This record gives sequence, structure tokens and C-alpha cells, in this order.
Amino acid sequence: MVGSKFKRWLYFCVFVLPALAAYALFFINPFAQGIRISFTNWDGTTPRTPISMAKGQFEEQILSRIEREEDRDFLLRIYSLDPADSQYKRYELTGSDRNRIVRILNRVGYRPETFRYVGLKNFIDIFSGRVEERFYPRRYTRVNYNQNSQLPLEIPLAEFEKVFMGNLNNEEERSLAGEVYERGEEAYTLRTEFDEFTLEDRIWLLPEVDVAYSVPPNAVDELIASVREAGLADDQAALQQAVSRFLDTYSLSASSAAEVREAARDIYNLGEFKRLLAERWVERKFELGVVGFTLFFMFFNVLFSNLLAFMLALALDQKLKSRNILRTIFFLPNVLSMIVVALVWSFVFFNLMPALTGIELWMGDPGKAPWLIVMVQVWREAGYLMVIYLAGLQSIPTDVHEAALIDGAKARQKLRYVVLPLLVPALTICLFLSLSNSLKSFDLVYAMVGPSGYALGTVPFVMDIFFDAFAKRLAGLATAKAMLLFIAILLITGVQLTVMKRREVRL
Repeated sequence: MVGSKFKRWLYFCVFVLPALAAYALFFINPFAQGIRISFTNWDGTTPRTPISMAKGQFEEQILSRIEREEDRDFLLRIYSLDPADSQYKRYELTGSDRNRIVRILNRVGYRPETFRYVGLKNFIDIFSGRVEERFYPRRYTRVNYNQNSQLPLEIPLAEFEKVFMGNLNNEEERSLAGEVYERGEEAYTLRTEFDEFTLEDRIWLLPEVDVAYSVPPNAVDELIASVREAGLADDQAALQQAVSRFLDTYSLSASSAAEVREAARDIYNLGEFKRLLAERWVERKFELGVVGFTLFFMFFNVLFSNLLAFMLALALDQKLKSRNILRTIFFLPNVLSMIVVALVWSFVFFNLMPALTGIELWMGDPGKAPWLIVMVQVWREAGYLMVIYLAGLQSIPTDVHEAALIDGAKARQKLRYVVLPLLVPALTICLFLSLSNSLKSFDLVYAMVGPSGYALGTVPFVMDIFFDAFAKRLAGLATAKAMLLFIAILLITGVQLTVMKRREVRL
């Protein structure tokens, strides 16, 4: 009895205690630090103890507030004044010295501007929507044209007819659009006579401007700018005033004056059309956002990965001569590095697919990109889940199959009432793995789209945390998001495991 008790303590001290210590060091401690950082506005680089500080600031904010002499002496041993630039600087700190300096700075109330305690602000900003506007799903209006820009030379047929023409209110506006743009086979093309440079050249090439030089260039610039602004503002009075001022100031022939009036009217009409195009060539769009894409990716990856893996497992559980080779082929994508997989598929979508299909945009199309990323993830993950389903199928006793056949069960009935119930343990594992992998997805999406994922609506939660921490210098906010993601994964997988385990017990 004594020996067995001693052995239990020995095993505990030799095996369990080191494991607990490692768990506390590598999980509990970083997790606690993450919780602490999530309540700060840390930028990810500013240390809690300043590396250097101006003499006056250091003495006023720190030294003058220290009450204990031993703390002051310790601090002055760490920090030394550099006469060259009047800065207090410190050398590299060890763990114990760093912790003592942190305690001293906390007692005097010193906090770096970018490492301050902000309480629940990060979490409140996340839940109230005051973070990046593309974080949550949203509806927004996409403006396709800016009225201060040159008119596009071509507008695709679908864009012009369905979006722009569909937003016009009356026949007069449609008639104006038909005058400016000419319908082609694949796009509407800007008519030559409505080219902005062509219209302006009608004034620049007047004899008084281009030959006699009796009209200075700055006057022509001023006239064209005034007429353009009048057209954009739909201000007839401003047009007449600009033209009259120009003609009254400079002596022009009758033909030149008439040409100025006609050209100014055409430039004005062009400005009016530019304003119309800017106001009506708009679309109401829906964006998944970070949260929406993460849920989208999770749902369809879990669905298609498990469905494809199960179908492959059923097919390869049959007595095929080539089943071992086929199992290896389907499992191979999981052996490849995710970065390699992403780069290979990026080449396919950016180079091969446009050449084969004639469709230029694949990964660059916000409508296709989320589905393509899901497809690649399913292609890679299904082989791994297939192995688990195969193991589950092969663990079903042959007696059960034979009994079902004797009872006259058809293939569909056997699958529904015999195979699926006995495959619940394998399904539990596969659902857990696919769920957790989907919520933690990062490397595939980052390698395929990178920072352009925000424009394509393909940024998962982990990737958004990465950009917050390292690109936007919002490490405190990023850590708060990481804490929320941890809780979400814990809840979702916990509920899934609980439900599936109860189903296993009932079976």
C-alpha cells in the first residue's frame, strides 16, 4: 500500500508535474498576458519601460514622484544620462530587473502613451461596430465614377444598360446618354466629338489664341475651368457670366466668338453628363466583411469537406484493385505545404483559367473569390477527413453488414440505418477538425490574396487580427479580437462535441 502510494507520487512528480509546469508556462501565462494586453491601447512595439527619455520629462514624470530612496537609486543604476543628447537611456534588462522597474513605474503612475490601460474600450469598439467598417457584413453604395475625372472611354454593356441606364429617371437623361456613348458589341464607347480634350481644343486652336497670341493661355484655362464647374453644378448663369466676361475682355472675330459660345455650351453639357454619370452609375452592394466571410468559409468548408470526404470514403471502401493508389492520391494534397498549395492554385486562377475560359477575372472578382478559396480548402482537407471516415467504415463489424443483407435491407437503407449511426464517432472528429480549422484559417487566404483580401471580401478573422497587430499597429485591439475568437471557437466546438457525444451515447 505504501509502495503503491509512493509510486503514484513518483509518477506524479516525474510525469504529471513537469507537464503541468509546461502547460502553465506556455499556455496559462501567455493567455493571461493576452487578457492583460486586450485591456490596453498597446501599439505592439512600445515597451512598458521606456528605452530612452528626455532629461526633463524623465525627472518630472518619474524621478520626482519616487518616494523610496532605494527605488530611485535602482532606477538611476539602470538609466544613465547621455550628455550628448540629454536623454536618459537604459541597457538591456533581465526579467527580474524589468519586473522591478515596471512596479516602480506603476507606483509613480507612469504609462507610455501607446501602452495605457483603456479598460473595456477595445471590446466595446468591436461589439458596437466602431472598428474597421469592413469588419461586419454591410450594405454599401459603390460609386463607379468621379465627376472630376475624365469620362471613361468604354463602359461594359451590362454596367451601362443595367446599372447606369436603369437608374435614369426620364427620357431626356436617356437621350443624353445615347448622344455621348455609342453602343458596341461588348461595351459602350465614348463618341469622338464628346472627348474632353477635343472640345477644349476648339478654344485652344482659335486664331487669336494659337496664332495671333492676343489671348493669353491663363485666360483660356480660366474660361474652361469656369465652364466645367458651371456644368458640374448645373448653373446656367455661371456659364453665361464666364463666356460674357471672356468675350468682353478680349477682342475676337465674329466666327471665333461664335465658336467660343458653342464650345463652351458643349463643355457645359459634358459637365452636366459627368455629374449625371457620377450620380446614377452607382450600385447597392453587399459585403460579407471579416465576420461574414469567416462564417461563410466555416459553413461551406465544413459542409463540402465532410460531404466529399464521406463520398470518397464510401467509394474507396469497396474492393477496388486500385483503391490503395486512389487513397494515396486523394490524401496527397494534405501532405503539401499550405503555402505551396496556395501558390499553385493562384497560378491556376490568375493565369491558366483566364486562358482556358476567356473569363479574365477569377481570384480578382469579389463574387468568385470566396467560393474559390473554399474550393481550394475543400480540395486539401477532404483527403485527411477521408482517412478518418475510412477508419470508421472499416471498424464496423462485417456481421452487421451481413445481418442487414439477410434482413433484406437495400443499399440506401443500409447506409441510413446501419452505416451512418455507427459512423457518428468518426463524424464527431471530422466535424471538430473542420470547424476548428475553418475558424483558424490564415495561411491559405494570406498566400492567395494577401492585403487585397479586404477589397475582395475574403479576410478571415485570424488574418484581420494579423493586419491589426502588425500593419495597423493596434496590438491591443488585435489581442481583444483574439480573445473573442478563442471564446467563439471554444463555444462552437464545445457545443458540437457535446451534441455529438450525446448522440453517440444514445446510439
